[in-house]
Amino acid sequence: MTGPFHRSTLGLLLLVLACPADGQDNILYRQHLIHPVLANPAVSGSEFFSVATLSYRKQWAGIPGSPQSMLFSTSLRIGNFGYYNPRKLLNTSGLRIKERIGLGLALYADENGPLVQRGGLLAYAYHLELNNARLSLGLSGSVMQYLRDESGLHGTYPDDPLLTGVRDSRLDANAGTGIYYYSPTLFGGVAVQHVLPLREEGWDGAGHGTDVLLSGGTLFREMGRPKLELSGSVRWLDGETLEGDLHLRSYIQEYHWVALSIHSYQALSAHVGIKIGVLHLVYTYEANLSNLIRYTAGTHALHLGLNTGIRRTRGF
Repeated sequence: MTGPFHRSTLGLLLLVLACPADGQDNILYRQHLIHPVLANPAVSGSEFFSVATLSYRKQWAGIPGSPQSMLFSTSLRIGNFGYYNPRKLLNTSGLRIKERIGLGLALYADENGPLVQRGGLLAYAYHLELNNARLSLGLSGSVMQYLRDESGLHGTYPDDPLLTGVRDSRLDANAGTGIYYYSPTLFGGVAVQHVLPLREEGWDGAGHGTDVLLSGGTLFREMGRPKLELSGSVRWLDGETLEGDLHLRSYIQEYHWVALSIHSYQALSAHVGIKIGVLHLVYTYEANLSNLIRYTAGTHALHLGLNTGIRRTRGF
């Protein structure tokens, strides 16, 4: 039953990876491996235990003024349920309500030359039991501030008409929705972000169109230790740009992990995750495969998080 599903999903991902992505760097979706709540609100609470991660990403190191971003996200489950802590001892919530509700929060800031984006997101998910699997429905609300400051830009020609020296900002509010299925071996979902397309004439049409995101993967439990996880994501951004990722992650002792990723925007990345007690540390290095590789030392990201349980490598 799962064979055709795996083959068709892998074929779709390989097709997307062969397509170049011409859109701007989207810091939110491209870090979905570490911050999944940013891409799909229905993921909130799917790990049962509380997770919080703070990330710093420096793109194109070695190029002065290259983009940089900071992200924080957290997710938790509310209700009467149990999970294993890092010492593999069973923790049980004292709340006398069913373990159906998941909550998520994200804060982010991105600096790209004269353009700065800052925002926040709140997510809600309701989880339904399906035998040995679960299906969750999610909603999110977000606020984004866009700032543009051209006062520090100096052109080659003093009277360059493209440099106006403008300094202004605007604020957008939007919403998202998603659905997410997960079991001990399979997981996947679809989300629609920016369901209210927004345009701003004064910004030369700047704004957000609707984004559609499809993600999924499988955990090969029968292969013994270390466990292997194959996953991917396809994103249709702003109704114009198609991009995707393919990830292969190996779990070591259930909570340490290493991963390799291939991206349609001409990049490869490697990740190393180490867990010490309730803390986890992840380092990501991304190598650009375009002509830019001659001028940059790559993209570096450091993620520091709080993780109170063990990821779902044994089932529920």
